[in-house]
Amino acid sequence: MLNELLKQSYQEQAVDPERCLTWVSQICTDYLGLQRGRVDADQLIQLKFAVIFWRSSLLRSLIQTPPAWAGVRPEILAEIFTQLNTYITEPLRRPLAGIVNRELFASLMAQQGLTSSDHPQHDPLAGPGIDLQIVANRSSSWPYERWRKIGRYGAYRFDGDGVQYRGILFRPGDVLLANVNLDGNGIYTALSDPRGFSSHSAFFAILQDAAGRYPAVIETYEKGVRAVPLNVFLGPRFSAYVEVYRYRELSSHHTERINAAALAIMREVNGYNFDSEDTDRQYMSCTSVGRFLHSDAGLRPVETKSYIRDPQIVSNLERLGYTCFSFFAPVDYMLDEKLQCVGWVDNNQFQSLLARELVDRKFRSLFSKSRLNPERFPSRYRVNLWAIGQIRRGTLVGRLISMIEGFDKVNLPKGPDTLLAVITLAEAQLGRSIRKTEQLLSGLTTRYSHFDLDEFLNGTTVTRAIRDPVKLDWLERVD
Repeated sequence: MLNELLKQSYQEQAVDPERCLTWVSQICTDYLGLQRGRVDADQLIQLKFAVIFWRSSLLRSLIQTPPAWAGVRPEILAEIFTQLNTYITEPLRRPLAGIVNRELFASLMAQQGLTSSDHPQHDPLAGPGIDLQIVANRSSSWPYERWRKIGRYGAYRFDGDGVQYRGILFRPGDVLLANVNLDGNGIYTALSDPRGFSSHSAFFAILQDAAGRYPAVIETYEKGVRAVPLNVFLGPRFSAYVEVYRYRELSSHHTERINAAALAIMREVNGYNFDSEDTDRQYMSCTSVGRFLHSDAGLRPVETKSYIRDPQIVSNLERLGYTCFSFFAPVDYMLDEKLQCVGWVDNNQFQSLLARELVDRKFRSLFSKSRLNPERFPSRYRVNLWAIGQIRRGTLVGRLISMIEGFDKVNLPKGPDTLLAVITLAEAQLGRSIRKTEQLLSGLTTRYSHFDLDEFLNGTTVTRAIRDPVKLDWLERVD
């Protein structure tokens, strides 16, 4: 039913304002209400791309070729944009401002996290309206202790035990399944089954001190667990696409305990953990943070459904010393029937998402059909491996490296040194492949009225587009 609705044309639906609104509402409601635990993971990825493409295409069509009724029923147009909940990029804002009145425009911008000087009454819905240079999974100069001193980071519309922001009422404990804007980040989730829906998971909490309350996203990064301001994490620079999942049984009793547990976890965790099933509270993976948070709040933890089972993938990982094949992946939150989807933040970056998906699939295919040869790793791998050994042993040279790199024998990730030495290099290689692929894909999707990922993947143009950019010399073809 949902696929059939997505295939209906804008021109057909836009003849009447009520008809158009009903069409949009039905698609958004149906997507939100999917029983994801009962749907094949590959089908969910298909739907994800079909719906993101539909939102982006419809948004562009409504603004660039507005329906005849747009000028006389702008409130319905604004309601459609609200339900789509898709980021309106700068080139589309100017023509939009000519279609709706200034107050409607300011209201729509507030839902995008943007303030308006001439209608400040909408500012609480817009949130802080300021960004920080924080990148997913990388260290920054903005720890929680520093950014919370900026009073604006408490400037949200609080509602009960949560906050209204980007079209969603966020409540503590919410799971954010994110496709972050760090090309190559999919390397962490590309090798497990079922297929990954997102490359990263993070968790909403409201942190509090004597000065105020600060809505934040609790996530792992290369040196442990941190809090990122909610608006920064959801901004188009940090994330391309985020879906939000919530425990069906979540109560205010749970949310209070989650907020307290979030502060404790940030203080307790020393570093990142490559083993997502490890019960060690001093080292955590992105998914295990949620497991500990929810457990501390008295919620039943999400069970692991994902596993690394392909024989060649297993063999290759064993060559790196990695043997954690029960793999608690972000998709496990989505597939657990204890949780439900409560919304999305779509930053209108379809082409970037598609390029990452294509390269991640190609990487998995290569990894499952090739033999990993560490002798062919980039030369930097041997330097990294030597430096990690120096840091772990606490030598004088190791302490000097720690001063330069910020890693010491406490916050170094927990896992095989061989994997640690190469993973960021492989991530960078995939990142370059993604950027090349995105360039090659430029314009390829504009001719589609409806997007089907399987059909697109089977096209000869796509095969050509991803064949050359994804080359990893350290994977040797198995005959």
